[in-house]
Amino acid sequence: RQRVKVALPATPLTHRRFNRRDAGTYGPFLPATSGQLMGHSTPLDGFYVCGDSTFPGIGVPAVAASGMITAHSILDVQTHWANLDKLRIR
Repeated sequence: RQRVKVALPATPLTHRRFNRRDAGTYGPFLPATSGQLMGHSTPLDGFYVCGDSTFPGIGVPAVAASGMITAHSILDVQTHWANLDKLRIR
């Protein structure tokens, strides 16, 4: 602790400031009648979204899955794996 130069605890205030989250919250605002998170496609051709505001939702595993779902919307799984093999990342 004596060597810490800057400490920014994760609070709603820091989330609002650095992550630009409304009131420091996580996830989307869903009306009670909606019940569904948005998908990954957008009206813009070739533009996709992923993260805690899209399916499957809030949390690190869900956000990672959101990125994977979006990637697989763009490339099939075999092409994805072939690209990873080229980069030697698995």
